[in-house]
Amino acid sequence: MLFNDLAFLFVFLPCTLVGVMLLAPRTWRPWALIVASLVFYGAAGVGHALVLVACVVWVHLLMDRLVAQRFGFTVLLLAIAGPLGALIHFKYLGFLVNDVLMLGDELSDGGFDMFRNVVLPAGISFFTFQLIGYAIDRHRGVIATAQGLRTLLLFISFFPQLVAGPIVRFAQVAGNLRALDSFSLTASTLTRACIYFCFGLAFKVLLADSINNALAPLVASPETLGTSGLLSLVYTYTFQIYFDFYGYSLCAIGLALLFGIELPANFLRPYSTLNPRDFWRCWHVSLSTFIRDYLYIPLGGNRRYLRNILIVFLICGLWHGAGYAFIIWGAFHCAIVGGYNLTSRYWDALPIPIQWFLNFTLVSFGWLLFIYPLDQLIAAVTSVWIASPGVQPSADLLVITVLAAIVCFKVKVEAVAEGAQSLGSVMSMALGVGTAVMLTMTMLFIDRSATFIYFRF
Repeated sequence: MLFNDLAFLFVFLPCTLVGVMLLAPRTWRPWALIVASLVFYGAAGVGHALVLVACVVWVHLLMDRLVAQRFGFTVLLLAIAGPLGALIHFKYLGFLVNDVLMLGDELSDGGFDMFRNVVLPAGISFFTFQLIGYAIDRHRGVIATAQGLRTLLLFISFFPQLVAGPIVRFAQVAGNLRALDSFSLTASTLTRACIYFCFGLAFKVLLADSINNALAPLVASPETLGTSGLLSLVYTYTFQIYFDFYGYSLCAIGLALLFGIELPANFLRPYSTLNPRDFWRCWHVSLSTFIRDYLYIPLGGNRRYLRNILIVFLICGLWHGAGYAFIIWGAFHCAIVGGYNLTSRYWDALPIPIQWFLNFTLVSFGWLLFIYPLDQLIAAVTSVWIASPGVQPSADLLVITVLAAIVCFKVKVEAVAEGAQSLGSVMSMALGVGTAVMLTMTMLFIDRSATFIYFRF
């Protein structure tokens, strides 16, 4: 089920709100929300919901029931191995067998291929990392006391952030989870929730999906792009993936507020940053901080800087997808972050507009690896010398790109949502009318909305 599905908006969400917050006894709210979240997730396949529950039960038994101090690290490894093994099976086994070892044809009999025909459970990369983080925090003592199965299952399955993040630490929401049975939705919280959700859905439907539709002719013909087509693709797709993922994160924050749960911001205006290092402090913040705290620092942090950033960016690339293109994308970002670290005194001495343009351009070119497999990517790049005059962007594409750029650099949704209650009556009315108009426009175009990009990864 998707946030931009009519069934979600007009059936699942209102039924869940009424069922959990009004009909269920307060002490049953956690279980009611767990059931609703599993229905949300199970709409894509009951088997996938069972995988999720099995991974949660595995970690719970090992880290909350069977853990003993003298066997702590062994138990931790076993706890991590459960969800990580499921992730490897569903997401990476086919890539390993077919593309790395090239054994697919030998192992397949021409019928169903267990290495090619596996359906990836939505959000498995996200909930696997949350379970790993929980297990490590229990081992480190960050989570001092064992949590009940209900609490852990609610933490992992909570539907607003289940399938595309943000990747939440248990400590960030523990208080909210415990207070669910006493939470009451106030007008202030409802206002914040509506602003986050309406803006997020509008960014997805009106900006990201409009760009997706206008870009389709360019994406379909990589060999004929030429210089104009390639640059149009690079500088436009960068806004599509941003508003797609940023829009989802805003929706998740808004939906979580309806149940009294405060999710962390996942984007801190990343396209306004001036260098690759700061970009990664502001893009997909929950992933960046997860990798920093659970991988980069344990590896030694800055003491082995180049080695460690190579490891973390290669893992970051593989986390996004099973394929050589994602590995190259990770290596590319390792190169530009490492390159900046080596040349920062020269980079930082450049005029600010040049710093921004270089950073934005490098990041934007990297997204090409999310669009094409390697053979088509090579065709797209070499079309600069082969195709003449190349594909010209449509007027629709130019207009929507300019609009997306204005919104990207000028609109601060978080500031609007958090400051809404301090506005005067006239400004509050204007904000309400504007939000309603935006939501109406979103509903008019929601039938052409596509799946969120990060659902693929």
